[in-house]
Amino acid sequence: MAVKAKSITLKDLMDVSTKEGNFLQSKKLFISSADAWGALLKDLITALGIDRAKRFLFRYGYQCGKHEALMLRDMFEWENKKEWILAGVTMHNLSGRSSSRPSKNIINTETGEFDVQGYWYNSYEANQYLQHFPIHNESICNFLQGYASGYCGTSLGKKVFFKEVECIGKGDAHCRYVGKTLELWGDDIPWNVVDYAQEDIGNELDLAYKRIENQSKILERINTLNNQLTQIVLQGKGLNEIAQILGKSLACGVVISNQYFEPLAEYGQIRNYSLKEMINNISKLHLLDRKKMDRMLNDRATITLNSIENLGFPSYLMITPIVAQKNKFGYISIISDSHEFKAHESPFIERTANICALQILNEKTVTETKHRMKEELLNEILLQPNQDSTVAKRLSYLGYNLNEPHYVFIFRLQSPCKDESFALQKEQIGNILRTHSSHTEQKMLVSNQFGQVYALIPEELIKFRGIGVSKYGQTILKAVKQKIPNSQIAIGISNLCSGIVSFHQGFKQAEKALDIARINDQKEQVVLFSNLGYLSILLDARKPEELEAYAEGILGPILEYDIRKSTELLKTLYFYINNECNLHKTARQMSLSIGGMRYRLSSITERFNIDMTNSSTRREVQLALDIYLSIGKLTSI
Repeated sequence: MAVKAKSITLKDLMDVSTKEGNFLQSKKLFISSADAWGALLKDLITALGIDRAKRFLFRYGYQCGKHEALMLRDMFEWENKKEWILAGVTMHNLSGRSSSRPSKNIINTETGEFDVQGYWYNSYEANQYLQHFPIHNESICNFLQGYASGYCGTSLGKKVFFKEVECIGKGDAHCRYVGKTLELWGDDIPWNVVDYAQEDIGNELDLAYKRIENQSKILERINTLNNQLTQIVLQGKGLNEIAQILGKSLACGVVISNQYFEPLAEYGQIRNYSLKEMINNISKLHLLDRKKMDRMLNDRATITLNSIENLGFPSYLMITPIVAQKNKFGYISIISDSHEFKAHESPFIERTANICALQILNEKTVTETKHRMKEELLNEILLQPNQDSTVAKRLSYLGYNLNEPHYVFIFRLQSPCKDESFALQKEQIGNILRTHSSHTEQKMLVSNQFGQVYALIPEELIKFRGIGVSKYGQTILKAVKQKIPNSQIAIGISNLCSGIVSFHQGFKQAEKALDIARINDQKEQVVLFSNLGYLSILLDARKPEELEAYAEGILGPILEYDIRKSTELLKTLYFYINNECNLHKTARQMSLSIGGMRYRLSSITERFNIDMTNSSTRREVQLALDIYLSIGKLTSI
């Protein structure tokens, strides 16, 4: 009876008898576990290298496919030759090697036309590879390619080659294959694969021995490179020296870049190539999909791109990520016009990436420690009165001269966010401030605490800019607005402080300038303490307790009444005077009717004997309100 490929089952293929000479023995077949095969795969790649192991696995798969094609030819009476060919798909599914799903089947056994495409789902070969190795930059289902080539070529009667164009082993979503006769492949197929079936394992062993010898030499070079790189780190040198050592070892150009492919250090003849532009162009031409490349780099794989001279860039490029503590800090790229990069060069760049990660972590730790130390010292200076010279001496070791005159700036975010974006905004403000002093000898100190950013800015730095302190504040504010467009920020600036003992007072001045500006509803976002007028005299009074006693004598009963009765008489009085005793304007501001406003004023007159029609009384009340404002008793307004 004629048989179709899809009708075959394991029962048709196997006799599970335990007798000698059973089906498996007679057909020279055996059952093996995928994990055991995976261990063999690992040993082959480790011993031969992935390129040689690929050729070995392809030939092994080719022989398996050829053997099974001949076995199935003799076992069944096929409906036609095409069914015999399609039985190879069934064998994949029954054997557990993969779930083969053809998407295109153009097979003509009479003319010899063969053009197929499809998917290998759940490839045991790819799954085993990924258990032992990271994602590779090429397809790795070599046995499956060889099996399909051997089976279909044997059953068709002419050479067929299967090529895996997508593979989960190189980061793709699926394993996808294309199978065609050699003449249909034309120039798209590498001709060195055609004679895989003819090569001898003895040749592979000879090549393996030579490779081991070569590996020994490479290991010596890696040890030398490792010692040189270690000395660089121990001597406190930077990324430029690391790039130079690697470039000399491999005789190529080197670019160490950040995570955005922006260069941090360079070495060699790289002819002003922009690595960032190079990567973008490679992605645009689909030589390597950018998402796939990012996925490979995230998995710490090394990418090799050869023959890319049509981009107007060097012909050969190898990239590996710099990763430490699960964070990607950047990339090392080696670039050459003269020679193609081989697999044995990847250990050099990967070892250098590890050293770069260590160097970057060291620099990051030093920078963070310095910033933390400076912030702690600045907080101590500004928040604690009566500082001695010890803090100034410690800061002088970090390059700060606190004996020069400084201004205290406070940057207050008006509507602080409740999530991490608030912390990010404070960090961005700090970075903007540091950038403003990065090109001068005068350095500013920056810190942030309790929703504010503090800065101690030398007078010489502002003079260097050729503008006054108010204009300088506006310049900083503009830079912040450009960086953080939706931010609501106000800047308070102290009087000029001379000497460390005056910085705490300067901090109080800048803070009070912001408070009074907020209470008075001033629209200015840069507020100088010196512009507060006579209020600054009240704030600096030598006996503030006398001022408070004066204000309490006039306004104390009203404040007490407001607290006890939950009224707003003191607030009404403040806005009435602030609006130059304009009844209608005050009523609108407080959302009251004219009648309600008149009632409140008459209540103040009757209950507390304050007649606002009297000019002397108005002056006394105005002064008392300003004192309350200065000492913080009007903060609820």
